[in-house]
Amino acid sequence: MTLAAVNGPNPLRRLHAELLYARHGVRVLARPLLLFVVVVLIGGVVEHEFGSSPGSPPQTWTRAFFVSYTLMFSEHLEETPTHVLAQLMHYGQPLLGVLVVSEGILRLGVNLLNRESNARTWVEIMAATTKQHVILCGLGSVGFRVAEELVSMGVEVFAVERDPNGQFVERARMLGVHVLIGDARAEDLLVQLHIDKARAIIVATDDDLANLEIAMDAREIAKDVHVVMRLFDQRLAQKVRSVLGIEASVSTSRLAAPLFASAALDPGVVGTHRIGETVLVVVQVRVGEGSVLRGQSYGSLSGRGMTVVGVRGENGQWELSPKPDRWFTVGEQLQVLVKSDQVDELHRIAAG
Repeated sequence: MTLAAVNGPNPLRRLHAELLYARHGVRVLARPLLLFVVVVLIGGVVEHEFGSSPGSPPQTWTRAFFVSYTLMFSEHLEETPTHVLAQLMHYGQPLLGVLVVSEGILRLGVNLLNRESNARTWVEIMAATTKQHVILCGLGSVGFRVAEELVSMGVEVFAVERDPNGQFVERARMLGVHVLIGDARAEDLLVQLHIDKARAIIVATDDDLANLEIAMDAREIAKDVHVVMRLFDQRLAQKVRSVLGIEASVSTSRLAAPLFASAALDPGVVGTHRIGETVLVVVQVRVGEGSVLRGQSYGSLSGRGMTVVGVRGENGQWELSPKPDRWFTVGEQLQVLVKSDQVDELHRIAAG
C-alpha cells in the first residue's frame, strides 16, 4: 500500500464512498419523502374523482396530480370543489404539506448539525470501501506515535478513541487517520470498521483489562486478524501470548526499561531490542586514530558478535546496512548493534 492510501483514496473509491454517504442522506429523508408522495397520490385520486364541478368531465390524471402537488405548498389552482371529500383535501392537504415539509427540513438540519454522527458515518463508509487497513484502539501518547509511524509507512489507519476532546484526536486526523469516537469494547464498533478485512489491530489504551477484552473480542470476530496488544504487566503479557494465542503482547515498560537503563549508563546508546532474555543495543561510536578497526572491513566485527547497521556519510545522512566489505576510516560515525554487555568493548576497539 502506498502513501496514496493515506493522503486520499483513489477517485473510484472516493466516488463509491460519496455515493454510499449520499444514500445515507436519502435514508434520513426517507420517511418525509414517502409521506409526501403518499399524500400527493391520494390527493390526486380524490381530485380526479371528485374535484370537478357537477356536470363537468373529470380532470385528467396529469392535471389532478399537479393540483394535488401544488396544494402541498398551499397553492390553490382550482376553485373550491363542491364535493365534501374534495373540499377536505383542499383544506387539509396544505396543512399536511406544511407538516411533512417541516419534518423533512428538521431531519435534514439535525443531520447536518450533528457533526459527530456524520463523522462516524463517514469513517464507517471509508472502512467499508477498503481492506488491509490497520485498526488502532487508543489515541494516547503511545497510540498517536504508533499512528505516526504507520502513516509514514503508507498504511491506512482507522483509530478508535473514547475521548472526543483527546489531545491527539485532531492531530491524528490531520495526519490522515480516520478517527472514530467510541468505546472499542463494543463489538459492533469493530464490525463497523470491518476488522475481518483488516491487516491488523493494535490495542494501545492505558487500561490492561480493557486491552485484553478488546483483543479477545477482535480474535472472536476475526480469527485470522493479527493482534498487537499493549500491556503494562509483563507476566500478564506472557500468559496472554501462551494461553490465548495472541501473536504479540507487548509490555511497554519491558520495552522501554532497557533503553532507559542503557542510555543512563552510556550516552552513545540510541536504541534497544530484546530477543528472548537477551538485550541488544544500538551504539553510536566514532572511529579514532588509534582504533584497531583501521584497515579492517565492516564484516570483521561479525566475529565479535557485532554488526554495523548504519554509517553517517559526508552529507550528514545515515546510510543503512552498509556492505560488509567496506573499510573503516578514521573519523567516521557508525551505529553498531551489540549485546548490552559488549558496549564497553565496542568503545574500546573503536576509540583505540
